[in-house]
Formats: sequence, structure tokens, C-alpha cells
Amino acid sequence: MKLEYELLEPAVRSDVRRLDALIADDFVEVGAAGRPFGKAEVVDRLPGETGVAFRARAMQAHALAPSVVLVTYAAERSHQGHTTCSLRSSVWVKNAGGWQMRYHQGTTAA
Repeated sequence: MKLEYELLEPAVRSDVRRLDALIADDFVEVGAAGRPFGKAEVVDRLPGETGVAFRARAMQAHALAPSVVLVTYAAERSHQGHTTCSLRSSVWVKNAGGWQMRYHQGTTAA
């Protein structure tokens, strides 16, 4: 879960090298509108974010296999005085280089 929190930090989101290490090459994210994104799009987009802050709560990790973990949580994203809430899930896979996020989805919540 530490790595999931790390990916919510502005300093990490703006660090292309750290993003490259944390996100798997075959990564897929499904955005709130249902559109899928790959690693290249995410690594290209995140460093350009400014003034975005996240607060995560109720984070839980669920081992699916010895080297696969599902992380679920609720998040609040604040930007320019506007806050949105989402329910999020990520799949982390451990490989020779360590843990990497393979899949992420955020669904808008009330």
C-alpha cells in the first residue's frame, strides 16, 4: 500500500523516472469515462499536473497470489478549489525489479 500512496504524491507524479519504475510496461488504466490509457499516456500526462492534491481513505490490500495484490480505496482529488471523489482499485504485480502497478481504475463516486 505504501507504493499506492506514493503514486498519489505530487513529487512522485512529476518524476518520470519514478513513474517508469512503479508502472508496468503493459499497464492499463481505465478512466472515469471508461477510456483506457497505457503507460506512455500516463507517464506523459502526470508530470504536467500542477496544484492537484489527493487524500486516500479506507485503503486495503488483498493478496490474490504471492506476487499479485489488489489495492482498493476511496480518494478525494482536489484541484483549483474543486474536489471530486472516486472509488479506486489497482493491481500490483511483483517481478524481478520489484512491485509495479499493472492495472488501475477509478470510478466517480458521490
